[in-house]
Amino acid sequence: MIERALIAVMGFFLVSRFLTEKLRLLPKWVDVLDMPIVLGIVLLGFLLRPTLGQWATDWERRVTRLVLLGLIAWAASTLVHLGQVLLPAALLFAIGFFGGPLLFLALSRWVTAPGEFAIGLRKLLVAVLWLNVVVVLLWDFPKFLALADPDRLSGTFGNNAYQFSVLLAFASGVLLGLGEARAMPRLVVVGMQALIFGLYYLLQFRAGLPFFLVAMGTMLVALYGRRVLRAVVFGGISLLISGVLIQQALEELVGQAQRRFTHVTSRAARGDLGYGDLLILLSQPGEYLRLAKFQAFPATLQMLWENPAALLVGVGPGNYVSRAYYTFSVEFTSAELKGKGVGGVVQQLFGISQPWRAEMSERYLGGLLRQAAFGSYLFANPYSSYLAPIAEIGLLGAIAVFGLYGFLVRRSFHLVRLAREHAPEMLPLALASLIGGVYVVGLGFVDNWWEVTRVVFPLWTLFWAANAGVEERLAMAAEMEAELEESFQHAEQG
Repeated sequence: MIERALIAVMGFFLVSRFLTEKLRLLPKWVDVLDMPIVLGIVLLGFLLRPTLGQWATDWERRVTRLVLLGLIAWAASTLVHLGQVLLPAALLFAIGFFGGPLLFLALSRWVTAPGEFAIGLRKLLVAVLWLNVVVVLLWDFPKFLALADPDRLSGTFGNNAYQFSVLLAFASGVLLGLGEARAMPRLVVVGMQALIFGLYYLLQFRAGLPFFLVAMGTMLVALYGRRVLRAVVFGGISLLISGVLIQQALEELVGQAQRRFTHVTSRAARGDLGYGDLLILLSQPGEYLRLAKFQAFPATLQMLWENPAALLVGVGPGNYVSRAYYTFSVEFTSAELKGKGVGGVVQQLFGISQPWRAEMSERYLGGLLRQAAFGSYLFANPYSSYLAPIAEIGLLGAIAVFGLYGFLVRRSFHLVRLAREHAPEMLPLALASLIGGVYVVGLGFVDNWWEVTRVVFPLWTLFWAANAGVEERLAMAAEMEAELEESFQHAEQG
């Protein structure tokens, strides 16, 4: 029963923004309910079921140690800077960085049938994928053609197309695993992979594309090993053909839309999705390294050099460049983000009327160049999950955070190999965990993705389900092997 409830909760928050932001059937505050609900699952799990499940092994204990290290660093930084931090922002920092790993640990206390939970989670992801295909085709795509606005292609993720891209990564892994496990026809898998790439292409998430491709390549290496060249060549040809077809179809369709809606004058309206900008960036890096995204790194090094105590305790959680700081500062003042972020909800929830301004952030990051590039302000902001932990909670906290995501990727890579050999029914979740993990780790450079609960909660749930499901299957296989060996021994003695 609890397994179904947990899957239902996860499924709801994968589609809730469609209900709050597109259909507007639910109030905006529903978008932040995932945090208190997951915190409730974590607290009740640790209070009511303090011991780990019987399938818990070293991978569980390693996550426990890293989470404890990170929370100790967070608590120490909060106490040292108690008069200089905004406590709601500090709490949001902890939930963002450690909520996913804590959910991972809590699942071992709640879930009694990990194999069934894993299968149910896999079915949920497939159902959510098909739902998103329907939403994109019937709801998003007509508006995209009419307005030439890639933000319209966001599926069930409301006004945030970039969060939708993470679901596409998960789906790519699940579908590839279903094909390898012979649970879905290969032709359907190939067609769906082309559709996923096509949707990602249309999102115009140019900064995320290199990480998406690296994540896909890592997944293929883990799955095929030496045979990966064949898979990469086949996949590369498929992606190239689909990209050309998409570009041609887009130019024709948007051309028709432009004739109907003469006010559309954006680059997308001309069929130009801007992926050539990546080549411009590579050919002229010096021109764009002056922007805040890149200058934030040397500026943070300067901050640490001039304030060596920050290496130990940071400048305080929610006080520098984290999503927690962004939520209580930028989202309070930016009108264009009101329909996207949760700043307005946070204002009402905590009764805060003024944006938070931290002295260290203003001093070292306030003067950075925030000029738009390639039609986007993504490189014009300094926010990054790579910088936030070390700057805000110190070196030990950063070791914990990077250790958690490094372990997730390494372990997921190993799980793909184990699942392929011993538990093929768990291969879809293992692949989804790997491609999702690599993609989110890469996106940590682009923005504060390691604190986006709508992304990290599903990621760590997938990771736990893949781990527990594979371990259960391995334990069952070992038990059957032991029973067979014991039977042979009895037969020989008889």
